[in-house]
Amino acid sequence: MIEVLARRTAGLVLAALGAVVPVVAYTRLDAWDAELAGRADPSSTGLVDMLVGGIGIWGIIGTGLWWHRHRTTMWAIWTRWAAFPGLSLAVFTCLSIASRRNSPIALAIGAGLTAACWGLSEAVRFVMTRPVTDGLIASRLEIPFRVRGLKARLCVRHDRLVLDSLGSRRKRSRDAVAVPWQALRSIELVDVEQETVCRVLVFSGLPEANTREFDVTAGPALHILGTARELLVPVTNEVGRAVLRAVEARSAGVEVDEGELTEDEWRRRSGVRRTNALTHLQRRAGVHYRTDYRPYRLIPVAGFLLMPLFALSGMTLSLVTGSKNWQEQFYVVDGAVNPWNVAILATASIGFLYVLYRLVVKSFLSFMQGQDYIEAYPEPPARAKTGTVPRSGKRKKR
Repeated sequence: MIEVLARRTAGLVLAALGAVVPVVAYTRLDAWDAELAGRADPSSTGLVDMLVGGIGIWGIIGTGLWWHRHRTTMWAIWTRWAAFPGLSLAVFTCLSIASRRNSPIALAIGAGLTAACWGLSEAVRFVMTRPVTDGLIASRLEIPFRVRGLKARLCVRHDRLVLDSLGSRRKRSRDAVAVPWQALRSIELVDVEQETVCRVLVFSGLPEANTREFDVTAGPALHILGTARELLVPVTNEVGRAVLRAVEARSAGVEVDEGELTEDEWRRRSGVRRTNALTHLQRRAGVHYRTDYRPYRLIPVAGFLLMPLFALSGMTLSLVTGSKNWQEQFYVVDGAVNPWNVAILATASIGFLYVLYRLVVKSFLSFMQGQDYIEAYPEPPARAKTGTVPRSGKRKKR
């Protein structure tokens, strides 16, 4: 769709600006520092070398944006990570100039640059999620909505409705609860006549899920009923109508799965082991209690397996750019490479990429599927229950 392509293009342009602007600012600040110090050469590392040197970081950021290509709320976070390397260097240079050269204006420049990078990340969030048009609803992009009077956030994804930030705005993934379309029985905009409490179940790793509570003040609210959970989410009338419109469009044609699962099947889908099957180290680590756990131990494994490809890429870039520093680092002598080194690195890259897929990528994808599942089904179905939300107020028509 043209609208989705335009939103993603605008988001990528703003994210690229957030990454490049601090790097350019750093080179200018370094030149200014050299001028104040009376040095002829500001730095041996130029703008091109810095951008090429950060290709590994740009690759990670690009991978993150691709992985979250539908999760628009994550684009602002990746934009901030993209800006962080250059921004940290620029701010450090500003602090150095202010302290050593007695130039307070450098502090204002650093603060302004930080605000500009933050503003670009917020601009990415805006162009990806607002306004909520028919084209956006028809796409697979995530649509976030504010929740009235709470720090939580309600997100309409392409396959589910998610309420996150129950624990912290800083860690959005903590205590996230979801209702996928195949588990959605009904969603209605209701009037809550008096303040009440909504209780939701979150995964605990034990036979019984943990309970989280939040206050629902009087006013409009969305009453969401699923096969494994029930939610009462306070919203404004405008947000409630927009959510209903998005949910109706995205859940159209999806049949509700009324079949009951066995506990063994629940554990197979979630990937959760029985408590008495956990090892002593697993019990001490407590990772099976966390709904926001991620297997970060896979990162150093992935980094090691990508080393041959990184070396081969660096060798190629050193030849293309003609950078003497890069050629020294990647053993390119006088603009020529040893064919045997290229053959060995190419063979190792292919083999290591296969191992990377089997040990890291496949394991991570399987883990994330289990995480998505337990957000919707926090405990074995034999113990799953609804009715945690007291009835209040009169229901309105959809």
